[in-house]
Amino acid sequence: MKHFKYLLATAALSALCAPAYADPLGPDWYAGVTGDLTWMSHTDTGWGGDAALGYRFWPSNFGNARLEGEFGYHRAGGSDGFGSTHYYTYMGNLYYDFNLFNASVADSRITPYVGAGLGDATAHFGDGDHGNAFAYQFMAGLTLTPASTPHTDWSLGYRYQGSSNVNDSGRSQSLNANSLELGVRFHF
Repeated sequence: MKHFKYLLATAALSALCAPAYADPLGPDWYAGVTGDLTWMSHTDTGWGGDAALGYRFWPSNFGNARLEGEFGYHRAGGSDGFGSTHYYTYMGNLYYDFNLFNASVADSRITPYVGAGLGDATAHFGDGDHGNAFAYQFMAGLTLTPASTPHTDWSLGYRYQGSSNVNDSGRSQSLNANSLELGVRFHF
């Protein structure tokens, strides 16, 4: 009988707290794409993009986390003798959306986010060097969720991508790329 009281109290507390932890954002799975303007330390600007499939979890009034798998392609042309560089990335990313700092503009929600990722990069440098390397990235930006399309998120952000050395032809090079990106995510 003593355990029944604890069970009943726990069930009542869970029922009271459930609305506070219910996900107000809707479905948890999403697919997204981004396009970006990329520049590297030794080349001119270029372009790129990423495609991701992810899952949102730990929803609360303070924020939520997102875990995703991502594939990317980026290219930057060089005018400094290095030639054009392009690379593919295969990343696992973890994001945190700060729901506590939501702003409402014209019935739309604006939410800041930060993220980090680890994975692999296949780089093709303009001087002929190429190979695979351990890759990492850091992201930050803002997400806009229009009230008229609550399962669609638009994002504007910054991304830094780096890698360990790609050793080929007796030389070592690494990625050191910055991107400004615009993206969209569809929740389902």
